[in-house]
Amino acid sequence: MPASPCPPLHWDIFCRVVDNHGDLGVCWRLAADLARRGHALRLWVDDPSALSWMAPEGAASVQVLHWIDGAPMPEPGDVVIEAFGCDPPAGFVAAMARKPEPPTWINLEYLSAESYVERSHRLPSPQRGGPGAGLVQCFSYPGFTAATGGLRREPGLADEQARFDAGAWRSRQGIAPRACE
Repeated sequence: MPASPCPPLHWDIFCRVVDNHGDLGVCWRLAADLARRGHALRLWVDDPSALSWMAPEGAASVQVLHWIDGAPMPEPGDVVIEAFGCDPPAGFVAAMARKPEPPTWINLEYLSAESYVERSHRLPSPQRGGPGAGLVQCFSYPGFTAATGGLRREPGLADEQARFDAGAWRSRQGIAPRACE
């Protein structure tokens, strides 16, 4: 397991499955990658059923929890990620605000190549009211330039892709090659 450049942290990632499980796929990959780097993760998902086929083996140090509105929740960890503006439960946000040292609160946005991403990445959003009054939420925009959040990739992914033989894989699946049309 690669060493993390910072001490191990406890992360809470909140995800609502909106359509086609893409949001959950992004959150799962992020959670699994952070866990490989030595961190502890709680992935809060309103519909975790897709993980049974998406990630059937699970991942060490990733605890998947069914996010049910109104249910009691534990104390927040060191970092809270709100994936794609899903709004963590008000009680959880209030608990974040009560902590002597509040967690880092990140709103993970969608990948984009638009120019606004560079201007918006790392923008603070002070919470002036509601359960999180006094907290600061920061935006994280994945993107394709150094001024964005970049692209997370699993260690060794490029080497694995280079070794992948698409023709052999298609053959094992019984997919015959087709001439281009």
